[in-house]
Amino acid sequence: MELTSPESFSLSPNDVVIAVMGVTGAGKSTFIGKVTGQDVKVGHSLISHTAAVGVFPYQQSPNRCVYLVDTPGFDDTTRTDTEVLKDVAFFLSQIYRKDVKLAGIVYLHRITDNRVRGSSMKNLKMFQQLCGDEAFGHVILATSMWDTLEEASKDVGDQREQELMSRAEFWGTMYKSGSQVARWLGNEQSAQSIVGKIIEVHDKAGEAVLKIQQEMVNEDKDLDETAAGREVQREIAAAKAQLQEEIKELREMQEDMIKQSNEKLAQEFATQRQTIEKQLKDANEAQASLKISLETLLEEKTAEYEEMLKRAQEEQRRMAEALKEKEADIRRAQQERVEDEMMFREAQAQYAEEVKELARKIEQQQREAERQQREAERQRREYEERQRRMEEERKRKEEEERQRRQREEERKKKEADEKERQRAEEERRTKEIEEKKREIAEKQRILEEKTRILEEKKRVLEEQQKAKEAEEKQKQLEAKMRSLLKEQEEMKRQQREEQEATLRRQRMAEAQMESQRARKQSQKQAMGLFGVVAGVGTAALGVLTVNPGLVSVGAAWASNSANNM
Repeated sequence: MELTSPESFSLSPNDVVIAVMGVTGAGKSTFIGKVTGQDVKVGHSLISHTAAVGVFPYQQSPNRCVYLVDTPGFDDTTRTDTEVLKDVAFFLSQIYRKDVKLAGIVYLHRITDNRVRGSSMKNLKMFQQLCGDEAFGHVILATSMWDTLEEASKDVGDQREQELMSRAEFWGTMYKSGSQVARWLGNEQSAQSIVGKIIEVHDKAGEAVLKIQQEMVNEDKDLDETAAGREVQREIAAAKAQLQEEIKELREMQEDMIKQSNEKLAQEFATQRQTIEKQLKDANEAQASLKISLETLLEEKTAEYEEMLKRAQEEQRRMAEALKEKEADIRRAQQERVEDEMMFREAQAQYAEEVKELARKIEQQQREAERQQREAERQRREYEERQRRMEEERKRKEEEERQRRQREEERKKKEADEKERQRAEEERRTKEIEEKKREIAEKQRILEEKTRILEEKKRVLEEQQKAKEAEEKQKQLEAKMRSLLKEQEEMKRQQREEQEATLRRQRMAEAQMESQRARKQSQKQAMGLFGVVAGVGTAALGVLTVNPGLVSVGAAWASNSANNM
């Protein structure tokens, strides 16, 4: 059974109230369903189911009833953060005014998230501002979705849990201030164990009073003056600044397209600008709606809850009528079964088939809803990534502008310092110039005196130099003459040696010619002697043979040979 209004339930002294908070999709409704055993609706579409605060009773023991409060997240897809804050603030303030204080709060966070993204950080900051430091000891920080992790990913889950506990911007500050950390494993036992820890803290330390309750009830602050209200205003201001920057950029791009005669793109930019201007208007309205007192909020939300109660009663009436019609149908079916058992069986079979078909359609719808949810998650991640990039770009531009202004200030300061330094330098230089002028005048006088002395010395030196040069030239000429004489003697010696060598060669040639003539003469004499002997022999043979011709030949041969010798 769900109770939708703070007016619709009352507590006994032993009863406790526990709020369940966290981002959309962290498992708040499922957690409450596991604890209470009730069928708490779980959203599977793009629209978050928990549109308002709901209360679910759970009889923990005969003497104690636990009321679990299901709250919407600050990343709700259909409602602004202002609307969510107004709902939560109204509910918490009302139960506090009725002296119904919270035993504690369970804050759920998905362990499957790779990082604490923008919406998770926003929810966490809002949660911390709602609670206040003094209530951290009544908080259980619970990680969910452990049952969806694969065995190999358990170590990754451990690391993420340690990071959440150790870093101050996540759970670190709350953990050190008394908040407990627990794991919800997705089952009834671990969910009830977490509720049991809250009850133990409550039994020892009493009820928790949240900061938002103190501010709105005890201090009579308007919603925008509370810490949570200021946090929402900060988020709205940041969003407005970003929207204004986008409008400016779109206006400039639209003007550029108009100049380029690109009407189509200009119209698209105009449409986008109108959409963002509508978002800016909504942000202004949301910011203005935060300026609301508790009494005004009570009047506003009471009317809303009465309307919700009226719709719920109307829905219950329709369901009762449908139930009566169903009971009448069953009675008629039973009567028809008595009359015709076979027809009843056929109808029963058809009904079973229809049930199967309906179950199949429901399963298809669930798969489609899951697909849409994944697509929405992807779009949300893309949007958050765009938001992150735009935020980084904005910070980068702010940092560049800050650095530019700082550089400009430093430049101006340097210029002023440089001018002052130059002025002082000019004065110093002027003094130095005057001093140098005096020094130069004195040095000029000394220089002129030294110049006169130097000219005199120069004249003397020139004369001495000329004498030295003449003497040096005389020595050089004498050296050249000695060198020429040596060269001449050397040439004469070489000529004599050449003449002697030529004479020796001539003598050797004459000796060779004489030797050749002697050999020729010796050969000639030998031949002549041989001819004489041969002639005498021939003549002697002619005498012996009484051959006058042979004698004459031999005599002629000997005579010629003797003449040739």
